Amino acid sequence: MSSKRIVNILAFVFVATVLLVPIIRKNAVPKPAFSEIYSMNTIIDIEVYGKNKEKTLSEIVQKINEINKLTDDFSKDSDIYKINENAGIKPVKVSSITLDMIKKSLNIARETGGAFDISIYSVSKIWGFKSGDYRIPTETEIQKALKLVSYKDIVLDSKKQTVFLRKRGESIDLGGIAKGYTLDAIKKILDRNNAKSALINMGGNVLTYETPPEGKFWNIGIRNPRGEGIIGVLKIEGTKFISTSGDYERFFTKNGIRYCHIMSPFTGKPARKIISDTVVSNKGYLGDALSTAFFVLGKEYALNNAKKFGVEVVGFDLNMKPFYTTDLNNIIELRK
Repeated sequence: MSSKRIVNILAFVFVATVLLVPIIRKNAVPKPAFSEIYSMNTIIDIEVYGKNKEKTLSEIVQKINEINKLTDDFSKDSDIYKINENAGIKPVKVSSITLDMIKKSLNIARETGGAFDISIYSVSKIWGFKSGDYRIPTETEIQKALKLVSYKDIVLDSKKQTVFLRKRGESIDLGGIAKGYTLDAIKKILDRNNAKSALINMGGNVLTYETPPEGKFWNIGIRNPRGEGIIGVLKIEGTKFISTSGDYERFFTKNGIRYCHIMSPFTGKPARKIISDTVVSNKGYLGDALSTAFFVLGKEYALNNAKKFGVEVVGFDLNMKPFYTTDLNNIIELRK
């Protein structure tokens, strides 16, 4: 993984908790503008290089907080909270950001046959993943909650800039796309400010921007989903978005069975076809949403459809056997 001149940053890519571990540098490199903040229910590390690095960093933090304020389903002031509270009652006028994010979510829902569905909230709730009070619901509870899961019940009016949920009790959650979408917005800020280089790490979602301070590749480590440390490294060149979904961060165990927070919209139960998957893409929102859809649909779907979406994927099946698309051959290093 390393060489005499490697100075890149190693990022453990995984859901929720993120560690940025500097690799030892042999030569001096420019000092970045750096900030670590807590937003979108995760720790976010921001590292920016370039002439306008401090201004750029400030704009990035502002944008993250702006999008978080709009999408936080627990905040009464957010667009999402207001949409959910008015389900089955009336349309809610929302910001252009919220409307665009929901539009993109619905497009991916259609393209994945409903595997990515932002109306999964009611199912996540009965399993305790919204409150932290984990439990196994009854089959009756699951079937009742599933009746409130359908992306087809989300009605958008672009002209009036409104969102409406058809049924009382329906709720949406943008947690599966908001971080990736935010990284897209951050890339625009970096472009506008002519940033030289940047690395943004948002709890399972990473943006590598241009080239590292020294060297050619960003070395992005894939966390071992069933152990300590990393199990592989992606050597990323230039600007890319890397998104990971896995069953090893938010989960509970009952009678020896692991139940993770990524729910299948088809069964109303935690998805259990693979252990984790990491998507490399040119669009943050797309990689974020697809990492969830691939996790729900499994290895075969991911490998057979990655090219269709213009992304690459690496993951681990239930036996911890790795799988990845052929275009990753030259940039991935897996450890035994």
